[in-house]
Amino acid sequence: MSENKKSWKKYLVVAGLIVIIVALILIIPRCNRYQNERRAEEVFKALTELHIYVDNYVKNNNSASGFDLEKAFIELGFKDSVLRNWEFAIAWKPAVIYTSQMMEKLKDVELNEYVNVAPYKIIMAVATASNPVGEGRKLWFDGDNNSYHGFGADDSIEPDWHRIFPKP
Repeated sequence: MSENKKSWKKYLVVAGLIVIIVALILIIPRCNRYQNERRAEEVFKALTELHIYVDNYVKNNNSASGFDLEKAFIELGFKDSVLRNWEFAIAWKPAVIYTSQMMEKLKDVELNEYVNVAPYKIIMAVATASNPVGEGRKLWFDGDNNSYHGFGADDSIEPDWHRIFPKP
């Protein structure tokens, strides 16, 4: 009878291990997906705040001249973890392009709609080497299309670099 109890205990231990392994197989991918969603929300929020800040700066100063990205981070109160895990960059439009795009849109004044002409081509966040989502992942706000692309927004991996920098 004691051997029967030992084999029963072995069976319970093996069954318990199998249950734990199956649970881990089901839980770990969900945890990873949840963490990536949380990280995507964090950078999406930061990029949104930055893009609104830049738009307000240009409206208040009638120019992008003198814009300081580091000062923007301080004023927006970006967390150290965001600044450690993401690098931010702005690709500004030349004044000639910005002015000509604005004039083209203003020709249709009869529409009585808000006319958005961004002074930048994109505002981008790029994951650093210390970022758990993987170095080089990108999220960007497209100023011409007024839309987000990349990590957490859609399946785009890279922006259209030829449109952003037509003459490298």
